This record gives sequence, structure tokens and C-alpha cells, in this order.
Amino acid sequence: MFSIKDIDLAGRIGKLRLKRGDVETPAFFPVIDPARQELGLEDVRAAGFNQVITNAYLLLKRFGEEAIKKGVHGILGFNGIVMTDSGAYQILEYGGIEFEQDTIIEYQKAIGSDIGVILDVPTGDVDYERAKSTVEVTLRRALEALKLIKDSGVAWVLPVQGGRHLDLVEYSAREASKIPYYSIYGIGSPTEFLEKYELTTVLKMVYSAKKHLPDSKPVHLFGAGHPLILPFAIALGVDMFDSASYILYARDGRYMTEYGVYRVEELEYFPCNCPVCSRMEPRGLLEVSRDERVKFLALHNLHVIKRVMMRVKQAIREGRLWEYLEEISRKHPRAMEAFRGLRRFYKYFELRTPLSKGHVYGIRLYDVESIWNPKVLRFRLRSWRVIEAMLEEVGEVFLKPLLIDGECIDGGVDVSIIYYTPYIGLVPSVICGVYPSTQHVRARNVDSRVLEDLVYSLRSISVKARRRGVKLKVGYCGSLSWTLIVAREAEALGLDVVELC
Repeated sequence: MFSIKDIDLAGRIGKLRLKRGDVETPAFFPVIDPARQELGLEDVRAAGFNQVITNAYLLLKRFGEEAIKKGVHGILGFNGIVMTDSGAYQILEYGGIEFEQDTIIEYQKAIGSDIGVILDVPTGDVDYERAKSTVEVTLRRALEALKLIKDSGVAWVLPVQGGRHLDLVEYSAREASKIPYYSIYGIGSPTEFLEKYELTTVLKMVYSAKKHLPDSKPVHLFGAGHPLILPFAIALGVDMFDSASYILYARDGRYMTEYGVYRVEELEYFPCNCPVCSRMEPRGLLEVSRDERVKFLALHNLHVIKRVMMRVKQAIREGRLWEYLEEISRKHPRAMEAFRGLRRFYKYFELRTPLSKGHVYGIRLYDVESIWNPKVLRFRLRSWRVIEAMLEEVGEVFLKPLLIDGECIDGGVDVSIIYYTPYIGLVPSVICGVYPSTQHVRARNVDSRVLEDLVYSLRSISVKARRRGVKLKVGYCGSLSWTLIVAREAEALGLDVVELC
């Protein structure tokens, strides 16, 4: 049912095959209210969404047998992929619903849902004991539902619960991965944290679940519709999202951008040229009727979400997902906090990031955060392994500055060359040219923290060389300020220094 076409970090472009057609992931499912939908389904599709999600519980209450006769696609007037939630949101909001799980599951089957969800119990932001109870009840219901979901033709979602209690999330994911017949795993209860911009909390939840779930099945993050969270969650391996944010923000007069949300009255200009924004200015929008304004904003908000999803996919294709996260991390302080928090997941990313792709793109290096790009870190770790072996075999090492367009020349039998360069660090001549040692672009003015990192690398190799009785000589170029800083540090360490250019 699920095949992976491309991957970068842990983000992947995939294809989910369903009875009614395919969905390319990462995919966003706009939430559709079957009784109150200001934005028509034809507009949703025109904005680029051939998949939506609606609430089976609300359908059952409001339409009953009519939805069975017409089918969920007929009731909505939508011929694309329809996912149905079970009423778990109502449990979170109101404490319970009047239907049992068997009734909700059978109803989703009867109305022809393409993707269905069992009646889980969302955790929300609660204490540990309450969170533990939601995990246990959800897992029990997942087992009880097996007799109903097997061979039903519906792709069923098994939600993972636990909230901010990460040990419970891990336990929930481990146990969920053992239960058969589920096509998709869901991660529940991020909404309350996203409303408070606690992006880091949500990303920890995602990682805690993902590391115990099989990579062969897609993962859905319930209730995530803010543009800032989507790229980070995708980088950690989330494949599907749903949210009513586009319409809820619109009803409240809020205008989405890729980096935050504005109220319409705060805007002098629309920072967007989507089909709706290009035909009106903020002042004009304030003068139209509320219904027209809500429709305008909802459609614009969907275009923003679509644009984010497409930019992430292109970043995955190019192998630039880390660089894209660097870019958007400057858009909001909480986004920067979330980005820096990704460092703790380095090994997880490194295992999933391809060594190379068919078309190689040079890495863009901006500041010290770029050193944490898994492709850069992978090369640096490899370099140190080569250096350790080199220092056991040679009596002298010559450190030379590496220019991006310079040659990589081996140092011969008795003297080995190690190049040095900002961001990448030390580059033994035997692997100089290996991606990304010379396949990168950086600013001419190097960040001071990056220079501190380069000086630290010099100190480290100096200590290792001294222990092994290896002589170090350091070359520099007088016209390159970053090599002068290395040369001064080399002199302070008592190393031989020679000007090369």
C-alpha cells in the first residue's frame, strides 16, 4: 500500500495506494465539516487538495442512513480520497460520545471511507496517570477492532497516544507496531501544544513515536495545520497531516503565511500572490461581507499550506531539507528553538539520509547551524576516522587551506596533506573531493562561531599528533582572513607555519 520514492533526513516522498486512488505523501487533509462548510469542496480541490478528512461521528449524528445510501463521497460531493475520523476530537473536547467503537467502525465501512480511524482516546495535555489511561484504552480498542477491520477494504489508522509524556508515547508506539492489519499509524494530541507554539514538544512526541514504528508504513499527525510545524514534522518522518486551521483562522479573521499568522487589519499589503491575494488588497477585504471574507481567507490559507508542502517536497528531491529548515527557522523564535532541538536526533537522521542522489546539489552553508547538517556531520566523522589512521602511519602532516575550486593533491609517502576549510573542518587528501568536501557554497564572510569550530579542530589534531610524535606544519593564504586566524592559532600552539599565497 505504501511505497517510498525519495528521502532526505527522515522526510520522504511516498505513494499511498488506496481503493479509490493514490495519495502522494507528504499530504495534507483539510478538515471538512459536513454540515457547515463555508468553502466549497470544488475550491478545496482547485487549491490542490484531492484528499480531505471529515468526521464519521458527526455524519452519523446528522445524516445517519442517508450517508450510507449516498456514501461519504456523495454526501460531501467530493470524488477524491476521503478520510474519516471517529469522534475522538469530541471525546477530547467533551469527555465522551454516545456511540460504541463497533458502531463507529461499521459506519465508516458502510459509508465507503477510504481511510478510517478507530475510536481512540486522545491524551491532550494531562497528567501522567490520565495519559497512561488513554494509552491503555486506545491499545485495547485497537486489539478489539481487529475482527472488524480485517479485509474491510478501508485503510485503518492506529493512533499513538501519550502526549508530552514521552515514555508513554514510546510504549504506545512499540505496542502499536505489534498489532496487525493497520495500514497507517497516527500520532495524536499535538493540537494543544501547537496552539501555544510548543513546536519542540510536538517534535519530541513525533520522534518518540517514529523511532519505534516501521518505516514501511505512513505516519499521520492529527490536528497539525500550522505552516511552521509541517516542514519540521516531515523532516522527522511524518507523511500525513489534517487540520481545520485554514477555516478556523479564516473565521477569526486570521491570515496565514509560511512564517506566522496575521490579523487582516494588521496588514497593509498581502505578502502573497496566490490566486485570491492577487485580486484584492487588505483594505478591500475588510469592506466585503463576513462570508466573503471567510471564504477568501480560507482559500488563501489553503494555498499557503499547499505551497509549504510543495517546497518541502522539492527540498527532499534536491537533498536540501536541512537547508530549508535552516531558512524557515529564522522566521519565528520558536521555529529556531525547534530547529536547534533537531541536533539531538542526529543519528536518527544520519541513518536515513542518502549518501548521494542522482543529481548532486552543492550544500549551502550559512552559519554555525549548518555544521549540524547530517551530510556535513557524516563527512566530518569520516574525516576523523581517516585522520586517526593517518597519524599512525606518517611522521609529518601538512595542513593546507582548501579552496572550493582548488586541487586536492595527495602528500606522498612520508608527508600527508590534510586540507582545512570552514564548516567542513579537516579534509584528508585521500577523501578530498568526496561529497560534500568541495560540493558546497558558503558566504565570503565566515561566521565567527564557525571559525571557532575550525580553530578547535586544529587544536584537536595538534593534541593527537603530539601524542603520536607526528610533526604538524600549517600553511595559510595572507589574502584569506579565515586562514590567518588558523595560522595565528598554529603559532600559539608552537607549530611550523608557512605562507602559501
